[in-house]
Amino acid sequence: MELKSEEKLYKIGEAAEILDVHIQTLRIYDRQNLLSPKRSDTNRRGYSAEDIERAKVILYLTRALSVNLNGVKIILNFLKKSRIAPELALEYIKNIVKSAGISDVEIEQNLKRYDKENSGIFKSM
Repeated sequence: MELKSEEKLYKIGEAAEILDVHIQTLRIYDRQNLLSPKRSDTNRRGYSAEDIERAKVILYLTRALSVNLNGVKIILNFLKKSRIAPELALEYIKNIVKSAGISDVEIEQNLKRYDKENSGIFKSM
């Protein structure tokens, strides 16, 4: 995807705050080729709105559905090949989860492992 001159890029700390994750989490996603943030001339990561949406999908898969990172790669590859836009991917996955019979209670139990007060990022999903 080509970078638009007016496109807002978030520094890694800002993206981590938006997603309510540790900076290392984003670095791991980058190393695992799950996210591909833009790089500045000084090699600093810049996260677009699309990167943030993709990270939300990754977090939902790993935290709410207990999918490991290899499984996430497969699912993200499927979404890409199916041309499902990142901003629609989460809703698409939630519909599949619902049709598979995974209950909201089960998802809630998985999420409690990550944040006893329920992470703010998932409240907005």
